[in-house]
Amino acid sequence: MNTSYLDTLPEIKNRYKADLLPGEKVVFTAKPHGFSSDSGNILGDDSSRITVTNRRIIADYKSSLWIMNIAEDVVDMKRAEAGKNFLSREVFILVSLNKELTYGMGIQKLNGYRLHFKKKDMAAFEEIISQMKRHFL
Repeated sequence: MNTSYLDTLPEIKNRYKADLLPGEKVVFTAKPHGFSSDSGNILGDDSSRITVTNRRIIADYKSSLWIMNIAEDVVDMKRAEAGKNFLSREVFILVSLNKELTYGMGIQKLNGYRLHFKKKDMAAFEEIISQMKRHFL
């Protein structure tokens, strides 16, 4: 994915003290309801923290750290839904990766992540995604 739009965003406070690389700035942070693999396997709960920089997405869940390089690893980000009715329906940001990863004992696989944001954070992140896609065209 093209990250040039992220470079234009103002830097915000590094609320979760993510370790930043040279030239990196924080552009979005949130405490999500949780995050999971693209198939729905839970990777982090509501104590997780999401930090988005102008280069990476960092999902921090206590003892595990999931890092995605936006330009190199991510092929798409979009709002998605799962579940057939209002009781089981989930709304999330689906981050699709360019290659399959394994985790756990090397037997679990994922092709992306589901980021389950609260309503306000979902809207803010959707706007970032929308602008990234518009600036890419």
